[in-house]
Amino acid sequence: MAESAGPLAGIRVVDLTIWVQGPLAATLLADLGADVIKVERAGQGDFSRGLRTLHGVELERESSRHLLWASCNRNKRAIGLDLRHADAAPVFRALLETADIFVTNLHQEALAELGADESSVKAANPAIVYARGSGLGEVGERALDPCQDTVGMAYSGFMFTTAADTVEPNYPPGALSDVLSGTMLAFGILAALRERERTGQGQTVTSSQLQSLLWLQSLNLALAANFGKTFEPFDRSRPTSPYMNTYRCGDGGWIALGLVRRAQWITLLGTVGLEALSTDERFITVRGIREHGEQVVRRLQERFATADAAHWLDVIRRAGLWVSPVNRLDELATDEQVLANGYAARSSDGWIAAAMPFSLQGYAAPTAPSPEYGADTVQVLTEIGYTLEEVVELQRTEAAW
Repeated sequence: MAESAGPLAGIRVVDLTIWVQGPLAATLLADLGADVIKVERAGQGDFSRGLRTLHGVELERESSRHLLWASCNRNKRAIGLDLRHADAAPVFRALLETADIFVTNLHQEALAELGADESSVKAANPAIVYARGSGLGEVGERALDPCQDTVGMAYSGFMFTTAADTVEPNYPPGALSDVLSGTMLAFGILAALRERERTGQGQTVTSSQLQSLLWLQSLNLALAANFGKTFEPFDRSRPTSPYMNTYRCGDGGWIALGLVRRAQWITLLGTVGLEALSTDERFITVRGIREHGEQVVRRLQERFATADAAHWLDVIRRAGLWVSPVNRLDELATDEQVLANGYAARSSDGWIAAAMPFSLQGYAAPTAPSPEYGADTVQVLTEIGYTLEEVVELQRTEAAW
């Protein structure tokens, strides 16, 4: 099968985004073959370029790329354009006229100031798909609240969903709500493109951190809304089921069991050398483990401590049971399963980041690294009709960079 140019080949995207949420939405489109043009403020660039630390970690090292910029902007072209400059407005409009999609996650007030709000963009190109990522939604009393990852996770209940108890919230690092809502925005853009193809009309698509995190917590929300209950925080010493739990092995490594049926419980006990327990109703019935779960945990933990994690993983996997090592992320960049499936994408400059979260038969995503600031200003502006002399003049006045 011939290699595909990508399902979005021929689609042009104007990317007016910052930080993580918006850039990742546009990156997914670029991964699928779209021509994504990142518009950055002349002389400054995306704010993420200047962020030095995140959760106490240095984001940039000598002879290395910036973590946020390199991970969230691959396969794009970049131009510098000061949308507050009078001479930049017609350039931006000309760019929009050539585009199929406009992506942003800027605040609505900032978009209005820049002439990049929905009405202005659609006035330039009525057939465009206008896509915006937000924090807490498009309407309601909190719609205009400034929002980033912390606020989105806090408002959505996610901090308590991931907490170790019901008293203190947990803040998982990694801009998770930005990543998820950016992914959902890209998903919505694909649906909007299909709708435009069907109707011939431009579309508007939005996704917020709140909306996306509620989707991630679908079962949690349904439980709370319909039954007035919440799932209890996970406690490995007193789990709902000792057969859906984590255990520390003799070498300090961890394994996780995911066994939901009685037959699996019996098989496990026989497999790990606890055959005597496999006929004891306290250990193999729902009522039994509800009343004696802590005792089951202790017996399993004592047993798993007698050998290393690799041994138990091999034994339990060969029995056809659901088991996994409890990995740390620093192990996964070189993990055989990750590499075999291409889940860690390596750009042509060697930078490694998560690949797009699905695979298409016969298609390999491009591998261009995130662009240098303003690297493609001349090329893009000449493509949309400006002469080289006009581009140079725009750069002289700092309308472009």
